Amino acid sequence: MRILCLPYTPTLSHVSRLLVVARALRDRGHEVLFAGSGPDTKSHFIEEEGFATLPFYQIDPKDLFGRIRDGKMRFVAEDELEKMILSDREIYREVNPDLVLSDGRFSSMISAGIEKIAHAAIVNVSSTEYRALPYVPFFERLPEKLARRLDPLNLWLEMQLFDTVANAFKKWSKKHSLAKTVTATNCLTGNDLTLMADIEDYFPTRHLPFDYHYVGPLTWQKGVPLPDWWPPQTAGKSLIYITMGTTWVGGSFENLYNLVRDQGLAAIITTGGQLKDAAARGLKTVPGEVYLEEFIAGEEAMKVCDLVVCHGGNGTIYQALEQGRPIIGIPTIPDQDFNMRRVEALGLGIKVAPADLEKNPQQLFAAIRRVLDTPSYREKALAFSKKLQGLNPAEKAADLIEHQFSRKAP
Repeated sequence: MRILCLPYTPTLSHVSRLLVVARALRDRGHEVLFAGSGPDTKSHFIEEEGFATLPFYQIDPKDLFGRIRDGKMRFVAEDELEKMILSDREIYREVNPDLVLSDGRFSSMISAGIEKIAHAAIVNVSSTEYRALPYVPFFERLPEKLARRLDPLNLWLEMQLFDTVANAFKKWSKKHSLAKTVTATNCLTGNDLTLMADIEDYFPTRHLPFDYHYVGPLTWQKGVPLPDWWPPQTAGKSLIYITMGTTWVGGSFENLYNLVRDQGLAAIITTGGQLKDAAARGLKTVPGEVYLEEFIAGEEAMKVCDLVVCHGGNGTIYQALEQGRPIIGIPTIPDQDFNMRRVEALGLGIKVAPADLEKNPQQLFAAIRRVLDTPSYREKALAFSKKLQGLNPAEKAADLIEHQFSRKAP
């Protein structure tokens, strides 16, 4: 098959999961291409893996994430969605794919439906209409048992509200009489196959249809050589791994760096390419105290640390849990907040609100001390890691894609 991958390339999370599956499909003899090349994207990671990339229109992440962080349900303007759909269709005509495989491209369900091209998508359970847990907990102030009984009502209300406000998707569905109605709630899912990069113990679902499948966390390892200072020396101090992804907004690496040194901890801090002037600010590796890198082999850092501080992204959470490491999350968008509520509910870590951190940075280190001094966090994380062993998510995803689509390809 000729498979066209459509990620949202300004963020590494939507690139990395597709890369994991694309490698598995390429190894099976399929032709795999990507869209999303261009400056200020993470497309160079795609090219370094040997895949061809093509340009197409993408919304500026400052605009997109700015709206999301501001709580605007109409996260995409109608003219932006139209540009995305037109750009998708131009690439389809150029590439003539047998299958479109998307991750974070919320126009692809519409564009593939219009062109009648087979379409699969990689998503978090939180981005489906079949999630069993509310995205916005309207009733969280009620007693726990009562709030859980009201979850079905909560889910119905939040989806109705979201789909009504961000109604551009329904308009396109009606305009082109699409076989499956696209909404703001389901716009990241697949027309023909949806691959959920979660496990049910972490994010449960309800009434799941036959074409939705759990595949497990699709964690990607960038081939970054270990730095010259490896392994980190800690002189008996607890080692914290601080990684805020590639789109952290509202936080200060400089503050984190200085606070780590003041608190007598040892830390590995990765900036994800977001701090270009570290040396000019006097931020550098200080052996035994703080190790500063743009990127690092995340799996190796997880193995040697005592806990992980992150933004609450799905991929980072699963990476930490695979190694049995508890988590402190500083979420800045609703998806991350949703993830961290689940982490807290399972006893795997603590959420620190960015606003609280800004008012009092010491709150982060109070949370770190609490996690380090409470054995149950580490014990539960180690127990959860056993649920993630032997899943082989990339191969499962490739199996499902071949089973669903290979027989349909010419």
